[in-house]
Amino acid sequence: MEAVMDFAYKYPFSSEARQIIAKEPQGLDEKLIKAGKARLEEDLNSASISYYRTGISGIQRTYVLSYVYSRMLISAVNNRIHIEKYARAEAQRARSALEDESLPNIFKLMGELGMEMGYAGEHFIVGFGKFLMLSAGNEGLSLVDQQLDKGLVYLTKERALDLAQSAIAKEIKRKLPIPQKELPKSVVDEAKTVKLPKISTVEIRTGTYRWIEKILSNPIADVRHRTVNLILAPYLTNVKGMGEDEASAVIMDYIEKCKQLNPDTRVNQSYIKYQCKYAKAKGMRPLSLDNARELYRGILDFD
Repeated sequence: MEAVMDFAYKYPFSSEARQIIAKEPQGLDEKLIKAGKARLEEDLNSASISYYRTGISGIQRTYVLSYVYSRMLISAVNNRIHIEKYARAEAQRARSALEDESLPNIFKLMGELGMEMGYAGEHFIVGFGKFLMLSAGNEGLSLVDQQLDKGLVYLTKERALDLAQSAIAKEIKRKLPIPQKELPKSVVDEAKTVKLPKISTVEIRTGTYRWIEKILSNPIADVRHRTVNLILAPYLTNVKGMGEDEASAVIMDYIEKCKQLNPDTRVNQSYIKYQCKYAKAKGMRPLSLDNARELYRGILDFD
């Protein structure tokens, strides 16, 4: 059991961790909610995440369970960019633990993640297809820099751990966010107090939703009702992570600019506040770009 706890402590997304979690008493623990919040704030706000070695079972248990609560809290925050940062930070912590891990445990964890590895001549070996899937977007894992032979990629330990980190991040994100209706009220309330980092303009403008920033920069004379409830309210509350009042103020300012083009609109402050509150409570995501193109046909061009 001691070995299981040690493995789970280092890799709280593993099957060993799930065994320990399954044996815990049902019900919420306020101390663990606080521990989960502290973990989440470190993940979101620290420039570098490290693994801290300890053999004390009580600390290990708390750390395993704090991961569970941190997942609930980041789901309650329900912001795409914050979820991505959280997953990267947790994967970085696990990768730090893997650096001093035994080969059997490295292979064991990779097997749980569906990434079977071999080892020969001081090189880790992984299938070509799996390498391509996990290396996408990672500049340090360009295929041209790796040894390739008969459908297998040969990696140094450093590159193998980079690949493992990518697999871990994918596993952590796989079931996030947890649906809002499944989250306990006490967790949702605690999430409102989490110290969140500011999302940079670069992250927004170069990301999936830069077309919505274009809407906010270009007042429109029509379809403002649907713009608010289908796009702006979900975007500002659940992507940019604004509070309901702040999001309402941004939208109201935008609508005032739109009224200079066409004053005829039923969109008012109470409607905007309702839509922001509803979007936040339901965890709504903005309309897709393809559907937005149809909505704004002849009004606004996103190309």
